Amino acid sequence: MPSPSSATLDIISLRQHSDELLSRCQWSRERLLSHQRQELQATLQHAVHSSPYYRDAIGTLVAQGAALEELPVLTKHALMENFDRIVTDDRLKRLLVERHLDGDNPGSLLLGEFNVAATGGTTGERGITAFDGAAWLTAIANMVRFQKIVGIDETTRSMAVFASSPVHISHRIGAELRAIRPKAPGLNVLMPIEAIVEALNAYQPEVISTYPSFVRVLAAEQRAGRLRIKPRLFRTSAETLTQDVRDVAVETWQATVANSYVCTEAGPMGHECLGADGLHLAEDAFVFEAVGADNRPVPDGTQGSKLLVTTLTNRTLPLVRYEISDIVTLATEPCPCGLPFWRIASIAGRREEMLRFARRGGGTIDVHAHRLRSPLTSTTGVRQFQFAPLTDGLEITISVFPGVDADAVSRKIESAVRAALNAIDAQPSRILVTVVDTIERSGSGAKERLVAVSTAHGLDEK
Repeated sequence: MPSPSSATLDIISLRQHSDELLSRCQWSRERLLSHQRQELQATLQHAVHSSPYYRDAIGTLVAQGAALEELPVLTKHALMENFDRIVTDDRLKRLLVERHLDGDNPGSLLLGEFNVAATGGTTGERGITAFDGAAWLTAIANMVRFQKIVGIDETTRSMAVFASSPVHISHRIGAELRAIRPKAPGLNVLMPIEAIVEALNAYQPEVISTYPSFVRVLAAEQRAGRLRIKPRLFRTSAETLTQDVRDVAVETWQATVANSYVCTEAGPMGHECLGADGLHLAEDAFVFEAVGADNRPVPDGTQGSKLLVTTLTNRTLPLVRYEISDIVTLATEPCPCGLPFWRIASIAGRREEMLRFARRGGGTIDVHAHRLRSPLTSTTGVRQFQFAPLTDGLEITISVFPGVDADAVSRKIESAVRAALNAIDAQPSRILVTVVDTIERSGSGAKERLVAVSTAHGLDEK
């Protein structure tokens, strides 16, 4: 078991830098975009000068003054294949980073300088990242800035329940934030729920940061009378936040849910204000592009196929047009809160969560798994659920609460999902509902995976 990570940042420096970033919230949008353009040019010049990969991939285009959208896209696969040539410090090698992450103390600084982390993401392909000291300071200060925007300061009884392993960035961010709130307990979602409930009851948090799926877990404990807390705010991250989670928080605690946006490879990228109407993007630290399948920009208000992110603060691992498979729609108008940052209006999920079915009349139809959540979340007794594609349909794995008639729930779910698919002309030959005791969280981040590989291999073979 990896040892817990500890804070690596000087608290005074973190406070000063977060205050500096917070002051940018008063900038005009014109000033913000001017700053972004200057930082982008500096980033591209640095990448071409210091990274062999970027020198070959974009050197000529940058010298010609090409626009950002003319530069090639960097996928996770390409990042991992070319890691040693992308990083700008010759000491950093992919094998060295991976050995550190697989070692006994992955939460410690690599070479005494670099915070490194890994992710499996929803693609199943491992990705690694490295932050130099200045980049890590900015990443955590950015998170502190966004927390202050939603009314969280060092006196707030705020705590996090995220990943169990310091390999994961949410665990590492939590360690830094606990350093400025030393009384906050260190919890993770893989701990026994009884221990989590006991710690929450003792601490009585005003704010809890966790996965959207874990908000539902805590709500079930509160309704059962075992958990007795009164949070005013939940901050969610790492999984797609859906309306049912916001509704559960209101119904159970009269609490607001403010979503945050973090990518392991890039760090904290955005956060909702208390209006909870879209993610404000940290455009002073990143450039964001919502694009279609052809990597060309889509208009604001139009759903893209992916998001491209260019980092402006990490000189050790610059990412230029790094592909994130989130299906996002950018807002069409500024937020009434007055922040200068543009927003992601909605995230429909990941491309990897798309399911394909036979279409009535011939052909196929793609349906995002999030469109099928409602029959599950509205069915009494369902504790967890997960989808998996079959060659001729869909497998739905569920766990139910004690005392629930699992067979009756399964029949209700099958009927409701089939009706939802029929309404959009999707006609799977088979919908298989499988009941298990629990659906394990996946990867070092311990997230709930909405779409997984089917467990019905024998049934699915032709």
